[in-house]
This record gives sequence, structure tokens and C-alpha cells, in this order.
Amino acid sequence: MKTQSLPEIFAWAALATVCGGPFLFGAVDRDVWFPLCLLWIGLGFASALLAARNLGSDGHRYAVRLSRALLPVHAFFILQLIPLPAFVLRAVSPGSFAAHFLPDTGDGRFRPLTVSAGATIEAWLYVAGLHGLAMTLAAIPREKRRQAVELLLVALVLLATEGLWQSRASHPFWLYAWVPIVAPPGLETSTFGPYYNRNHFATLMAVGAALAAGLASAEAGRAGSRLQAVLSDGRVLAQVVWLLGAGGVLSLAGVASGSRSGVLAGLAGIGIVVGRALGFRYMAASLALLVLPLVLSGGAAMERFARLDIVQSRWAPWTDMATLVRFFPVFGSGFGTFVLAYLPYQRNATYEIWPHAHNEYLQCVIEGGLAGVVALAVAWKRIKRALVLDPALGEAAVGVAVAFAAQALLDFPARIPANAAVVTALLILSHRTRHL
Repeated sequence: MKTQSLPEIFAWAALATVCGGPFLFGAVDRDVWFPLCLLWIGLGFASALLAARNLGSDGHRYAVRLSRALLPVHAFFILQLIPLPAFVLRAVSPGSFAAHFLPDTGDGRFRPLTVSAGATIEAWLYVAGLHGLAMTLAAIPREKRRQAVELLLVALVLLATEGLWQSRASHPFWLYAWVPIVAPPGLETSTFGPYYNRNHFATLMAVGAALAAGLASAEAGRAGSRLQAVLSDGRVLAQVVWLLGAGGVLSLAGVASGSRSGVLAGLAGIGIVVGRALGFRYMAASLALLVLPLVLSGGAAMERFARLDIVQSRWAPWTDMATLVRFFPVFGSGFGTFVLAYLPYQRNATYEIWPHAHNEYLQCVIEGGLAGVVALAVAWKRIKRALVLDPALGEAAVGVAVAFAAQALLDFPARIPANAAVVTALLILSHRTRHL
């Protein structure tokens, strides 16, 4: 076997783990995501070393540029873990000082900016795992990336089918309808499909629906007139029918899950694709046509929309959580430490634990502070400068990104390993280095 083919073999193996991750309960258990991240890091390093022998390859250029762009993020993790004297912590991060030195000042030795070094190291491993996954998938040749993306779409359709089947089983709230769960009071019916939480399942339904819409738009747009292309070319017609059917199954599964944020995310992703393809003046009418059958279907999400209280369920907790910015203004509480940082300051609900902020943007500000936001912004700018959307997959990538970003306003999709891996894979496969 030639060493030049090994990176591509690694890439397809990594893609197989991404397709299987959602079926392992979203990979949220440490026994699942921890080994996966170690595997992706190992494959990423191995792919980089092998690609270094062929410096002119697309995969090598892609991996190098992406890794350079992400350096500010890794540097910030290191910064949060550097031990500092107590008087420095008191000046730059009152919350970190209080977490380490109050009420018991202890030995007064150096402590890091993060309130929990262990939690931040785990978060760093998680990010490094996704980085390794991205480096590994970069080895898939451009001519095979559409095939890889469709393989992911097939996996999502299978996941949707399993969820719909399970919803009609004798024990719809057991994992795979046969694995009983132990849930806190009030959350006994929150599972859907192989996911512990309906919202996390619905993330991939929204992402998949937007992906299908983007691929259908690109397929139909290959000719000058989209309608003419679909009707006159049998291959194009078959592709569009399959993609629209896949999008329909994914949308129905999202509604059946009962996730309101998932439905809104799916509509946002599909809406941006429709707006870019037909013009934004047609977007409202198109979305209305999508919403009508979903409403008439009587799905669980429609029933939960009728009981929505955004003030109590989201706005009040967010207002309370935002007070943490005063205590961790510059460097944050440490990535992965939200629950530990928020618990001593929580006033929203007595004796209630919030592991996440249910708003990725707010949680990033709390955990990273101003410096963390700057590091993420610099990394994002460097990525945009290094990579560009592939025309064949660009519309799908935009739809996926918008759907994921929309649900991040109301939930924490980036903290679910299987979901983050799927979105990472889709975005990596949809880009190429700018100079190619």
C-alpha cells in the first residue's frame, strides 16, 4: 500500500466514525467522546506527517492553513491554564480569585485563570479532537467530497427514520425503544431517537434539512434555468427528488421530536438557501409553504410552541447568567467551566443546576471573556482568509452553518460531540484552500 493513499484511508475511516457518532447516543458519554477525540487527534497527526511528504498536495495545504488559523484558540487554552499569583488573579479575574482563594485562602500559591483546570483541559481535548478530525478529512480529494457529503446525509436520514420509528414504539422514551433511562423529574419524556435530549436530536435534523436544500439548489442551478434544468435532465431530476425527499423526512423528524429550537433552526437554514437561490423576496412565501404542512401535521413541536414562555425559559436565566461577566471580564471562567462558575452566583432558581447557558454565544463570553472572544474572532478571520467555499457545496455549507448558528441562540449544539463532529465534517468538506 502506498503511503500517499493512507491519508485518504484515514479520512474515510474518520468519516465513518462521524456517521456513527449520532447513533451512540450523540457521543455525549465520556466513554464514547473521549476515545473518539483521541482517535481523531491521532489520525490528524498521522495524516499531517504523511501529507508532509507530498508538500504540493491539496490535503497538506488545507491542513496547514487550517491549523495555522486555529493557533489563537489553542494559545488561549494555554493562557487560561497558566498559574498566576493571587494578587494578579484578583486584579484581572475577580471570579477566578474567589473560586481559588475564598473563603479559604489556602496556601496562597499560584492558581490558573480557569476555575477548574481539569474541566478546561477536557474542553481543550474536545476542541483538539475536532481539529484533528478536520485535518484528517482534508485528505479527501475534491472530486470525492460530494460523495462524502451525501454519505453524511444518508446517515442523517437513517437517524431521522430511527427517530420516527421509535416515536411510534411501545417505549418511545427509551433509547432505541429498549434501553431504559434514568432521568431527572420532569425530563422523563425528553429523549428522542438515540439522543437523551430532543433538542440535540433536532440539531442534526435541522442541519440535515438545510444540507439537503443546499445540495438540491446547487444541483438544480447547474443549468441556466433551474426549472428547465430539473425538467429536462433526468439525472438532475432524480437528484433533486431524492434530496427534497430527504429534506422532508428530516424536517418531519425534527417536528416530531418536539424541539422548538430545532424547528426554528431548520427553517432558518432552509430559508437562507431559498433566499440565496430565488431571492429573499420569495423567502417568506417559501417558508410559509414549509410551515403550513408542519402545522397541519400536529407534530409535538407545534404543541410545545403553543406553551412557549420565552421569558421564564430563556430570558430570565440569561439575564441572571450575564452577571458573571462582571466577575470574569477579560479572560473568562475557563472553557468548559460554566456550571462550576455559575453555581455560586445563581439567583434565577434556587437549588437548580444549569450545566449550560442554553445560548452558545453567552456561554462563550462567560467562559472566554473579552480575550476569548478576540481569540475566536482572530481565528475566524484567519480561516476566512485561508479557505473559500467550494462552489459545488457552498450553498449546502451556508445552510448548515445558519441552521447550527440559529439553534446556538437557544441551546448548546456545539457541546454535543456527535453534532459538532457532523457540522465540522460538512464545513471542512465544503471548503478548499483559497489559492487552488
